[in-house]
Amino acid sequence: MSMRQVIFNWQWLELPADAARTARREAQRTVSRQLIQQLLPVPLAYHRLGQPYFPSHPQLGVSVSHTHQLVMVALGPGPLGIDVEQVRPHDLDAIRRAFTPAEWQFLQSLSVQERQRLGWQLWTAKEAVLKLVGCGLTHAPRQVEVLDLKHGRVRYQSQSYQLTPLVLPTTYVGFLAQAVPPNLIGKLS
Repeated sequence: MSMRQVIFNWQWLELPADAARTARREAQRTVSRQLIQQLLPVPLAYHRLGQPYFPSHPQLGVSVSHTHQLVMVALGPGPLGIDVEQVRPHDLDAIRRAFTPAEWQFLQSLSVQERQRLGWQLWTAKEAVLKLVGCGLTHAPRQVEVLDLKHGRVRYQSQSYQLTPLVLPTTYVGFLAQAVPPNLIGKLS
């Protein structure tokens, strides 16, 4: 299978709002496996931290994200990561450690509504990069520095990454993260 672009598959879950957390997680896992297999019906395996991959197609990247009722998967060339979240009220002070000092300062300058949306955007950008590099939230999101969210520029451990916003309903935010090709690194700085 040759692939030049990232393809997505997604599904809304039909679960009651009061569904138990374990039931929700199991439904999300089941649906994500089904969505991946719809994109590429070959054997799927999982790395130590749970990231899916295709042993027969090691050049392909695959990433999964789910939030509440939405499950999304992405498949494309090379390593990639996606994360989606529903924009909902959340005390950002509780996750202040996820943001760099500059990000936190900027968030504090916004209205409450803007802060909520941008806070979730920063979170999904950071988690998408951490999924791309294969560590997920085992590493602190604060280590991912969002340099320019508008142009999708991110740095993690001296490496540059490119973010692409996902097309989602207005109450959701999310990003696709991909490595910046070496020939473009100087052009993005």
